[in-house]
This record gives sequence, C-alpha cells and structure tokens, in this order.
Amino acid sequence: MCAGWALAAPYDASPDEAQHIIRAAGVARGEFAPKPETVPTGTGAYQNVPATLVRDNCWAFNEAVSAACAQAPEGDEHVVRAATRAGRYNPVFYAAVGWPLALWPNWLGITLARLISAGLVSALLASAAHSAVAWTRHRITAAGVLVAVTPITVHLAGSVNPNGVEIAAGMALIAALIPTMLDPEQPLRRAAMVQIGIAGSTLMTLRALGPLWCAAIVGIMLVPAKRERLRALLRFRPARWAAGSLAVTGAVGVLWTVAMKTSELSPVGGGDVSFAQGLRHEVVLQWAAYTQEMIGILSWLDTKLPSTPYFLWYLALGALILPGFAFAGRGDRWRMLAFFAVPFGVVTISDAIAAHEVGFAGQGRYLLPVAVGVPLLGAFLLGRSGVLDQNRSASLFRVLALLVLPIQLAFLGYTMIRWQAGQGHALTYTPLNPLAGSWHPPTGSATALGAAVLGCAVLGVWAWTSIRRTKVAAA
Repeated sequence: MCAGWALAAPYDASPDEAQHIIRAAGVARGEFAPKPETVPTGTGAYQNVPATLVRDNCWAFNEAVSAACAQAPEGDEHVVRAATRAGRYNPVFYAAVGWPLALWPNWLGITLARLISAGLVSALLASAAHSAVAWTRHRITAAGVLVAVTPITVHLAGSVNPNGVEIAAGMALIAALIPTMLDPEQPLRRAAMVQIGIAGSTLMTLRALGPLWCAAIVGIMLVPAKRERLRALLRFRPARWAAGSLAVTGAVGVLWTVAMKTSELSPVGGGDVSFAQGLRHEVVLQWAAYTQEMIGILSWLDTKLPSTPYFLWYLALGALILPGFAFAGRGDRWRMLAFFAVPFGVVTISDAIAAHEVGFAGQGRYLLPVAVGVPLLGAFLLGRSGVLDQNRSASLFRVLALLVLPIQLAFLGYTMIRWQAGQGHALTYTPLNPLAGSWHPPTGSATALGAAVLGCAVLGVWAWTSIRRTKVAAA
C-alpha cells in the first residue's frame, strides 16, 4: 500500500520532500554534518548534490494546477551547492534511504529511495500488527493498528520524509509495550524487548522531538504500573538491554539536536501575538485542523477530500476509543487521556510561545507518533473488558477493515487526480479518473493504483483471518 503512494507521486509530492531528498543525497555523498547556516529557505544548511535534484515546485498550494508544469528530475547531473531546511537533521534516516540518489540522481534513484522508506515503515507497522495478534489474547487490538494507520501515514511512508518512519516507530513501540505492561498473564518476551529497543531507538534519532516522544510513550506505559511487573522487568536481562539502547540513542539524539541546532527556526514575522492569544487560537482553530490532518490533508496540504471519508474514519476510531475508555479502569483511562494530551499539549504550547516569531507551524502529522496510542490502547482495553466475545470481536474487526481499506484507496485515487489533472470544483471541471490527466508517474498510474489495491487486498485478508487465531505466541 505504501509502495502505491511511492510510485504515484510526482517529485516533491509531500511537504518538504525535495528538502529531504537534497539532505539524503548530501548524506549519500558523505556530508553528514554540514555547517548550520541560514539559507534562503530558512534555517538549515547547504549540501552538494546533483543539479537534477534541485527543482522548483510550480504546483504546490495551487490545487487547480497539475504536476505537468514541473521539470522532471532528469538530465543535468553536475554537482551544485543546494540549500535545504533539512540540512541539520540527524543523518541516520537519510543514510538508509539516500544511497540510490548517489548512484542514480533521477527518477530511478528517487523511486528506490521512496520504496526503501516504504519498506522501513511497512516493517515497523508489520511488527506492531504482529505484537497485537501474537502477544495478547485480545485480538481486537489488531483493529487498533489498522485504524491508527491513517492515509497521511501511508502517504508519508511513500515519500522521502522521516515523518512516516517516525509515526510507524511510535506505533511499533506502543504496540509492544501494551502487552508487556498491561497484560500480566503473558510472559515477558525477548522479542518484545527487541521490538521496543529497535522502535524506540528509531524514534529517538529521526527528528528533534523524537527523544521527547519516546520518553512520553514509555512514561505513559510505565506509570502507573503494577509493582510486580516492574520488578520482573528489572530482573529480565533483555529489558535492561532495551532500556540501555533507549538511553544511548536518546542521548545521541539530544546531543545532535543541541550541537546542530536542529530545532531552530527562522523568524518569519508571525505578528504581535501574545501567548494567551496563541493558545486560544490553537485550541479553538488549530485543534480541529490537527484532527483532520491526522487523517490526511495530503500533498502540500492542498488536497482535501470531501467530508464523508473523514467522518467515516472518525466513526472507526470512535468504535474503538469510546467503549475502550468507558470500560477501562482509572489508570488505563489516564493513559488514554495522556496519549491525547501529551502530543496536543506539546505542539499547542510550543506554537503559542513561538507564534509571534514563526507563526503557527504545527501540523497534525507531528502529533501522530504519540497520538496513535489512543486507538491502539482503546482497542486493547475494549478486548480486555470482556464485553466482546471472539465472534463479536471478529465481526467488529472485519467491519472496520471493510470501512477503512476502501477509504485508503479513495485518498490515493483522489490525490492522484490532483497531481495528474488538478482539482476542480466547477460542474464543468470535476475530474474523477485517477488514470487520466496531463501528468503521469514514470511507472504509470495503473501500476501505482494496482500496487495499492493489492496491498489493501492483502490487509483485508489479514484482517479477515488473523482474528481466528487462538494461540498466543510463546516467548
């Protein structure tokens, strides 16, 4: 499904993708820590990259214009000095995805870089799904994974942008911690500790907020916790190794952010906005935007579907979150509220503080690495409550799959129309064919859409069959 987005998208198709591609190409050439500078695009750095990767975006923010106006990333491969806002970001993600750009600085390299990102995200999401099915008796938890993977996550997964991997890492971390901390009848598993170490370490090293997000997730899951479980964890050697890996990568992530001034933003003249005014603006207006953006306002925040798909996705989330919260105990209700309050609170307060300098820079996708814990935990608590027997759990899971998987395809198809033909709102120009238009991806529109259809079909089969499993995996 992620590969469908990777194949469908024009160059610079997601927010700041060209900035991340330039960073990845620079890292692939050995430029891991360029000098932090103020560049024409804001705070960042310069990288020496092939000229084919430096392209203006003529269609972003103008939904009526297709990607046909853009110059393809082909041709001139001589090296130029290019500015990028991502120039100070931790190089780990860029080293993983950027090497094809050094070998093939054209559509081939870009597509391979995107597919590597899609593979990383898919591996993390698959580990989350496995832990939900194999490490707990409450199989409805897997429905939380399916519903938490919103279209914006899949879109980012199929682009050169660390945000997609960041969201998937948060989901894999939470999915492993839920059976470890909240299902005391299950044994402590070495595999779960490995997943916690890998997912948490990945989250720590991607973006400036990674260490904070990881600490918040672990703190929410540990407090309050049963003392017997904590003592068992302290005695379990794989748990100590996992904790050590998180401590080391967290320290490295913080040191990189401080040394490279990764979180520094260029003043853009946000206006005379007080903290109280900024806070009010965030809560009254931005929270609604964040909620919709966490489902998906795609491309360069210029592709918004009609309201119905969003309402249906909210229904899917509510089917797990509301009953899970209603039937949970006090401590677990606190956890669910914390998974909501921490990401919203951090972004709200930071935006309100800096609004007078940089405006309101927050987006819904920034909240997802932690906010995905709400449906994941809600689904687990719903299963643990005993309200649903196995047959009812299976029915709910399958209904949710039948609801959200077609919506995933609708988001991709609608965004492909926007890229290929532009979005129209007049009766005389409302394109609805994702296989037509003045621009098409190099591998063809049918190939991209077919990959996504195949992915959704496989996920549908998984949703239909995984709920039948009765044995919980051993350590």
